[in-house]
Amino acid sequence: MKHFMILSNRRTTTSFFSAFTLVELLVVITIIAILVGLMLTGLGAAREAGRRLTCSNNINQLAKGCMLYNEKHQQFPPAMVSAVKPTNFYQDIPAPVYDNQRENWVILILPMIDQESLYEEMYDLMSNAATTAISDNGFTPKSGKSPYAPMDELRSREIATFLCPSDRNNRTKFMDANGKSWGRINFGANVGLRPANEMGNMNNWQQSAYCGVMGPRYSLTPSQISDGTSNTILISELRSGLNNLDSRGTWALGGAGPSATSGNGSYGGQAAGPNNSSSDSDSVEFCSSLGVNSTEATRLGMPCTGNSNIRATARSLHKGGVNVAFADGSAHWISDEIDINNSVDHEIGEITPGATETKFSVWDCLILSKDGKTFSMPDL
Repeated sequence: MKHFMILSNRRTTTSFFSAFTLVELLVVITIIAILVGLMLTGLGAAREAGRRLTCSNNINQLAKGCMLYNEKHQQFPPAMVSAVKPTNFYQDIPAPVYDNQRENWVILILPMIDQESLYEEMYDLMSNAATTAISDNGFTPKSGKSPYAPMDELRSREIATFLCPSDRNNRTKFMDANGKSWGRINFGANVGLRPANEMGNMNNWQQSAYCGVMGPRYSLTPSQISDGTSNTILISELRSGLNNLDSRGTWALGGAGPSATSGNGSYGGQAAGPNNSSSDSDSVEFCSSLGVNSTEATRLGMPCTGNSNIRATARSLHKGGVNVAFADGSAHWISDEIDINNSVDHEIGEITPGATETKFSVWDCLILSKDGKTFSMPDL
C-alpha cells in the first residue's frame, strides 16, 4: 500500500484593514474635530446672517411706520412727549423720567405697524388724563369700555417687530422702581448730534443746527430735512439693557437710551460712532444702580454713566456694525469703520455761527438733517 503525504497548502493571510496605530487614530479624530468645527462655524454664521436680516427687516418696517405717520400728520412723530410742558425736556423734568412722560414715537406709530388695537387701548386710557405720566397705573378708559388691560400690562408686551434676534438681553424686561415691567426694543429715533440737553429748549430744537429728525415734543417734516431723506438717519439700532434695572432699549419709554439716540457723534461728543466703547458714551438714568461696574459694562459693549437720559449711541450685537433706516424708509448697514475723524469741512459759520472752521465726520453728517453734506451708500 502506498502512502501519500498530503502537504498543506495553506498560506498565512493578513487582514485587508490592519489595526490603526494610536498616532493614526489621533490624526483621524483631529480631522473630524476640524470638520465639525468648520461646520458649526458655518452654521453659526448662517444663523447670524438670518438674525441680521430679520433685524434689518424690522427697522425697515418701523421706518415705514414713521413715513405713514408723516402722511397722516404732515411730519414725523416726535421722539418723546412729556406729561408736563417744561421749557427744556431734559433740564426741567425731574427723575425718574418715566414718571414724567407720555407717548413716544413708538407708541405713535403703533397703528401704522399693525398694532392698532394696542394703540387704541393705550390712548383710550391716556386720553382720560391728559397730563398723567405713562408710568401711572390708575388710568381708566375714557370710552367707558371694560375690561381693559391695565397700562402696566400694555407697556410690558413683547412685540416681535421691536426686537433684533441677535440681542440676547431683549427678553429681560426693564423693571421700574414701582416694580412694574416694560417691554424692550432694539431701535431708537435719531434726536441729534449733540446730547439732547445741549440742543436748546423744546421750542427751538427744530432750529438747532445739530438736530436729527425726531426730537422732544417736536419733529421735522421731510421738506425740513434739507440734506434729503435718503441721506439722513431716522432710526438706529439700540441694544437692550444689561439687566432689568437698565432702561436702555424700552419701547414705551422716551429719551436717549430707552428709545432714542442722541449725542452719538464725534463732533464735541463722547460717543464717536456706532458701538463706541468710551466709558461715558451712554448717559442714562440709574447707571450707578445697575449693579455692573464700569469696567465690566465697557467689556460687554454697554458703557454707561450719568443720571439722566441725554446721550446714547447706536449699538448692536452684530459683528462690525449696526443697521440704520434713513428718512426715506430704506434700511442700510453701517460699519463700525465709518469715518468718525471729523474729516468733512464745512464753510465758516455754516453750522456754528462765528466759528472759523467746522469739521464733522461722515457719521456726524448722516445724523445731521441739514448740514449740507450728503453721502451715497457706496461712499460709506
